[in-house]
Amino acid sequence: MAKLFVTLAILSVFGGVLVKGFDKKAAVTAFMAKMDDCKAEVGAKDSDVEELVGKKPSSTMEGKCLRSCLMKKYEVMDNTGKFVKDVAVTHAHKYTDGSEDRMKIAHEIIDACSSIEVADDHCEAAEQYGKCFKEQAVAHNIKDDFDY
Repeated sequence: MAKLFVTLAILSVFGGVLVKGFDKKAAVTAFMAKMDDCKAEVGAKDSDVEELVGKKPSSTMEGKCLRSCLMKKYEVMDNTGKFVKDVAVTHAHKYTDGSEDRMKIAHEIIDACSSIEVADDHCEAAEQYGKCFKEQAVAHNIKDDFDY
């Protein structure tokens, strides 16, 4: 159904570098449960979920807040709206099965996106991080047909 978008971004970026040992079905199930929780929390609609799953920019504030909520549930965004680099690296290690080549790319993406200036509004910040992940995936030649 959906390719992973780590939170609002992380999972999708690393979707291009996944290895066979990763249990995608379990990850998608966990992602969907968190998505349902966040959808209810922020008042997002099915169309907001469709944009997220389709890797498109959010057209509503609820959609942006859905992304922020997911990032927080995956603990890659803290309560101040900032990206948590160490947690992202831990997720990347799991999703790449620790592959040295894939982790090098993951570190480059994480470093680039953790250092950008983002809005104070957590929802806007999540959208900006997502855009950065997409740009970095393209720059690193990660093929995922992004529409962001």
